[in-house]
Amino acid sequence: GGIYFSAMGNNPWPNAYFFLQMPNPEKLKYELPYPFVYQMKQDEAMVFIGQTPPPVRYFGIQTWVQMGPASPAGAAVTDNRTLIGSAFGDSVNNLTVRTTGSDPFNRPIVYIVTGNRQTERLVRKAVLAAGYPEAIMNVERISTVIAPLGYGPAGSFLLTAQRYAVPSDKPLFEDYVRRSIDDDPGNNPFKVFRVTPKSELSPDPYPAPTLRVRGTGQTEMDLYPALKNLGKAILAKEAQAKGMPSKELGVRFWQDLLPTGQLELVDEPWSGLQNGQFSYQGTRDAIYWQTYPPFKLRSNVDEYVIVYGVNHQRTGKAAYTSFSAYVEPVFGTGREIGLGTVTDPDFDKGGKPGDSARRYLQPGDPYYKYADMLYAWKIARHCDGEPYCLEVGNPKDIDGVPYNEDCTPQINLDIDPERPSWASDVFVAFRNYMEPATAVSADSNELVWDRAIYFGPYFSEQ
Repeated sequence: GGIYFSAMGNNPWPNAYFFLQMPNPEKLKYELPYPFVYQMKQDEAMVFIGQTPPPVRYFGIQTWVQMGPASPAGAAVTDNRTLIGSAFGDSVNNLTVRTTGSDPFNRPIVYIVTGNRQTERLVRKAVLAAGYPEAIMNVERISTVIAPLGYGPAGSFLLTAQRYAVPSDKPLFEDYVRRSIDDDPGNNPFKVFRVTPKSELSPDPYPAPTLRVRGTGQTEMDLYPALKNLGKAILAKEAQAKGMPSKELGVRFWQDLLPTGQLELVDEPWSGLQNGQFSYQGTRDAIYWQTYPPFKLRSNVDEYVIVYGVNHQRTGKAAYTSFSAYVEPVFGTGREIGLGTVTDPDFDKGGKPGDSARRYLQPGDPYYKYADMLYAWKIARHCDGEPYCLEVGNPKDIDGVPYNEDCTPQINLDIDPERPSWASDVFVAFRNYMEPATAVSADSNELVWDRAIYFGPYFSEQ
């Protein structure tokens, strides 16, 4: 029990997620379905005290409503709940966090989650009395406009999580991660407290929060012709020169259809909330795109994908950008486990910006001069030492243990007659995190969208 049915497309290591395991009061006589969800009364608060990570390109913390109230009202607490996955508002991230010092890394923070104004005032007073300065106090104000609070069937399931990505010092970051999952409270840099008034406070709810505005009006569209030309050059080199059949994949906002018929869509969370969609714990700090339809990467077949696009970090539209490969995109039956990721600091592997794109754009090409703003990578089962190639296979956890140690059925990118055909499906996800000018993700209309081309026989076999 307590094991979730999907990896939910988590960003592959060395990026990391932490779901805070909130203490549930003894008066809750039922067991919640997963250790990372909790319920909270309208006058309670969750207080997180800890330390921000060592330098990373991005970190953020926020709360989501994972599931709404049970229906009908008298149902068991785990029954008949709808997946929502909507954030209550914007995150606190490394550009907005309140802490001390000249930068936001390795700094103390207090993070308060509450749905009651009076509770916020009382908790602030208690935190100050405990010796913590006002300067490190961050408050996430939960609006019941988004989801109801409370215990039992009428209350929502909440979760609070942190995201970290692109560490400057990977060993130092790994030590931070290991301490963060340590059961020893003396070693773990985080402490979480549930604060409950001795006598219930009158409701004093917050309105829906004001959101940060996406977009600056500055676009990447001047690079669009260069991107199209890069795609033509890739097709010429891979398909025509090698005689490889190919298919240009579509790119859309990350989505899938759940077995219940509910649409999973990672776009604006409140749009999903209103339309009965599962927002998948997306954050407004990021834009999530995925390729479609799914493809195969079999070990005994010459097939691969070339992903290419604009380096959105170099254009100033993202704090970091990345592409990742995932297995089994069918939500509810698949697990969406990350096979590997490449972030923009590694797009050119220490070479000159755009070196990966220059394999295709030659000096005589009229768009060669834009190569330093572009990238192009292969994703394959076997790279055989080829540069700018992400080799994928059976993924492993932080300790190098294959996920197959715990997965049933086991991951197998090769077609297996004993498993459903979708079980070896692969797709690529693109992430664009946090435009520095706005402290939220860029407006997708201001970006030139990343692209992908599959090379191999799979689609012609259909």
